[in-house]
Amino acid sequence: MKTKILIGILACFLMSCGAMMTPDSDDIIRQPEDAPTNFAMGDGMDFEENVCKSPMLDPEDGTELIMVRSWGNGIGDYEVPEGKYGLSKREFLRLNCGTGELIGVVKK
Repeated sequence: MKTKILIGILACFLMSCGAMMTPDSDDIIRQPEDAPTNFAMGDGMDFEENVCKSPMLDPEDGTELIMVRSWGNGIGDYEVPEGKYGLSKREFLRLNCGTGELIGVVKK
């Protein structure tokens, strides 16, 4: 019985450690092709420090980027249409959510 409780506590601890992960600049595998340096917010949305919103828009052609994960420090990973900016289906575009600034391409 004590072993099951200990395993349960350990599992909760390990899951909470994963939730505290933050993005690392080493995660960037390359820069995208033909992407703007900054993305825009959708209509009626404003940039806020450390808040990631969805969708983000390519100001040049209106392509929508959908947020799939974010961290409390205002960094977000966004899904883009496959092939856009040279991304494969196994890659995300990482942005600074507080400014819309492009950071780079990361693996899913």
